[in-house]
Amino acid sequence: MTTTLISWSIAIFAARETTDTLARCVRAALAASIGRQLVIDVLINGNAELAEKFLAIARNLDCGEAKLRVWSISEPDKAHTWNEYVYRIWEPESITFFIDGYAQVRTDALSAMERRLAMTPDALGATGVPTCGRSATAIREQMKRKGGIHGNLFAISAEGMRGIRRVGFKLPLGIYRTDPLIGSVLMFRLDPANNTWDPRRIAVEPTATWHVDGIEDITWGNVKAHFKRMLRQAQGELENRAAREHLAVQQLPSNQLPLTVADLIAQWLTAQPVQARSLFLKRPLCYYAAWKVRVLRNWSRANYPPELLYSAKITMKTTAVS
Repeated sequence: MTTTLISWSIAIFAARETTDTLARCVRAALAASIGRQLVIDVLINGNAELAEKFLAIARNLDCGEAKLRVWSISEPDKAHTWNEYVYRIWEPESITFFIDGYAQVRTDALSAMERRLAMTPDALGATGVPTCGRSATAIREQMKRKGGIHGNLFAISAEGMRGIRRVGFKLPLGIYRTDPLIGSVLMFRLDPANNTWDPRRIAVEPTATWHVDGIEDITWGNVKAHFKRMLRQAQGELENRAAREHLAVQQLPSNQLPLTVADLIAQWLTAQPVQARSLFLKRPLCYYAAWKVRVLRNWSRANYPPELLYSAKITMKTTAVS
């Protein structure tokens, strides 16, 4: 008999990837979706050159029962791109997978996450776990014990996606740790005022993994990226504390999060000045991050709607199971 076709949505986020890296990501997602009716949205933010080069590859892809769409988003910001996808692009489907443009998902990863969600009725989302990178083992074991969400590969159920739209939750523009905030809102079941935090609302699937090319190579580019990552992680520490203050301490609605990450952090600095001073003494880089994020940024390009560059139905050979 033929496999049962189930609707999926896949959102792939790209910004600084090479064309080849993004192409491998899309091909891996297609290979993991054989036998499914789905739409794959490739969301390229702030990189018109990458969007133009990827179009040539997109036009020649020929695998998967998928509708492939390529979008260009002017504002170079992942949080803005996520908001645009949820409110302007997403089409109601049974489950939506979110994949970073440099991650090549394993062939069975998406199906495993779908099964995990089906076995966890209270969960609004599911997450894969890392297997590559120096800290992958520690992160994987921590996620198995304590839960969490990993931004390279996670999923939100149709109920979760509809709920996000219904309550009006949006990520603050410029936030670095987009995925923990999404996970936190889901763990509060979208309503911190009326629900307690419950990590079981994100189902961790240990067999859902991915591969990243060159992640362990020691190159000058990777060294420079490491120092930039240290600053982003310092900002991320501020973001975590600010988000916790908003959702868990003050129990404010998720749709009342500030518009930008600068406003979110400023809100926490005002509410917790003693806590902030203690953090800055222990981690001076957090003080620098707090100062740096206050630099005014022009968000005018966030007013431009996503541009659909390409849309095509890809014909695939159907598979059968005995």
